[in-house]
Amino acid sequence: MYDRILIVDDHPDNLEILEDVLGDDYEIATAASGEEALELAETFRPALILLDIMMPGIDGYETCRRLRATPSLRHTKIMMISAKAMVTERLQGYEAGADDYMTKPFDLEELREKVQVYLRLRSLEELDALKSDVLSLLSHETATPLNGLLGPIQILREDPEMELAERIQLLDMVYDSAMRLHTLYQKVCKLSAMRAGQWRFVKQSVTLGEVIQDAVIKAEPQANKHQIEMKRIETDDLTVEADPLQMQEAIIALLDNAIQVSPPAGCITIRAWQEAERIRISVHDQGTGINPAYLPHIFEPFVNPDIGHHKSGQGISLAMAHEILKAHNGDIEVDSTPETGTTFTLSLPGVSS
Repeated sequence: MYDRILIVDDHPDNLEILEDVLGDDYEIATAASGEEALELAETFRPALILLDIMMPGIDGYETCRRLRATPSLRHTKIMMISAKAMVTERLQGYEAGADDYMTKPFDLEELREKVQVYLRLRSLEELDALKSDVLSLLSHETATPLNGLLGPIQILREDPEMELAERIQLLDMVYDSAMRLHTLYQKVCKLSAMRAGQWRFVKQSVTLGEVIQDAVIKAEPQANKHQIEMKRIETDDLTVEADPLQMQEAIIALLDNAIQVSPPAGCITIRAWQEAERIRISVHDQGTGINPAYLPHIFEPFVNPDIGHHKSGQGISLAMAHEILKAHNGDIEVDSTPETGTTFTLSLPGVSS
């Protein structure tokens, strides 16, 4: 998986030159204004942004400030590129949050080397942050299952004369807690591998209805336990290029989340349709909605502002779903209304006929 670079410049010739220089080694997206860059950056999630200063609308300085204020882009490196060469102008760029500043005309080989340096720095910073965040998350997530292991084991040790039925009940508690820890460990390892670009996706042409059906079947036992109905609305013959197992896992994550927040006897609606060149899948629940303060962090389990109240492990599952969609050149959007419900919508490129 290539590192992603967003190039922002209002001159098409400049965009073309930079695309030619960097396009073979990196995944490139371009924007012709600060407003377009801000909109694109949150979905494209670039590792590095090459940002011109003099543009129509908001200039590069203000664009940089707004990018720096976006939580999901906190590790993104920003290099400003401009014909402005005064020290005061450079300082203004650094004050706005830029990591570096290059003046036009610049040497293309030097640009390549700087790009490599900042991408390495970004990777190291992300790795350090990920290690710290994983430890913080594990300290919260493991407390309950560890208690579920240690408590019953201590009782078993202290009472060797316990009845067989009571022993089996305690051993079931130990097994359930151990499985929770095992599942959490697997999720953390998988998410870390995905974020490091080390997870292998095996893509093929798949029928979307079959993927959705398999996901629904796997989620059904949990839905039935809470008497929740799952209703499917699909367009026939939708085909996507995807890793079927991983795409199924992304849909299961959204279904599991919907089940956990749904009221008893509620209904979850799964819909699939084609819109222009994109295939969309939505999962709608009838829960109480998501706190607006949490929405910007919904796919970032390690910056959850309400970690003490979220459902165990769900932050990781949603983050994994988001990583899976990114690996398929797709995205997930979320729309939530308090006391009404929440809709997660997956978007994928359709297969050309």
